[in-house]
Amino acid sequence: MTLNLKQMNTSMEERDAAGRISFAVEQFGDGLVLLSSMQKTASVLMHMFHTLGLKNKILFVDTGYHFHETLLLRDQFIESYALPIVTLYPTLTPEQQEEQYRCKLFKTSEGQPVCCDLRKGKPFLRYMKQQKKTAVVGGLRRAEGQARGSIEVVAEDPRFSGYSVYPLVDWSQEDIDAYLLKHHVPVHSLHALGYPSIGCGCCTTPVLPGEDARAGRWRHLREGERTGPAYCGMNFTDGSGI
Repeated sequence: MTLNLKQMNTSMEERDAAGRISFAVEQFGDGLVLLSSMQKTASVLMHMFHTLGLKNKILFVDTGYHFHETLLLRDQFIESYALPIVTLYPTLTPEQQEEQYRCKLFKTSEGQPVCCDLRKGKPFLRYMKQQKKTAVVGGLRRAEGQARGSIEVVAEDPRFSGYSVYPLVDWSQEDIDAYLLKHHVPVHSLHALGYPSIGCGCCTTPVLPGEDARAGRWRHLREGERTGPAYCGMNFTDGSGI
């Protein structure tokens, strides 16, 4: 499927988030999936999929390094909303990966992108290609800045010859929190403990007052004056080739 992105994005900008999801389902049918990180934006999107009555698959990649609380939230959404959440797994267990590479990849700047690719990118892309999915919904927002500051609602993703859709692209953090509160949507329990951005347990720490919301991600790779990674590479629009 080839889309006129300019025309589609013009139409998408005029719709609210739920309308964008509905329009995307009209375009892609069951070829559209939601990729859930189990963070706040994912909670909003999963709730919207539920309220819209969608049967499209929701993907969660279990890296083997997640916080226990992350897995608990996944299970809560399955039990509370009967969502069709599919858990994807890497080919190697963390122990097998460490044995094969003779190190903990996430501990070094050189190994981190390899680890993220093996444990996040490859399971996701393998599913998309094997199941012939053509679009993935994500929770990226322009307000996050950096590479996400100018993203469109719909963007090409050549990794699986399809598209990424970001229904919350123009939402603020206040919009996210207000939606969650209004609809009593479950959220990751670590958000209340100083974790605004949550990834794998081995690579995520709390954020201190005055720090950027993503300062807790890969902190161990940014010690001193070093510049560390900003993203894991799951989202092609972040500039990664994973």
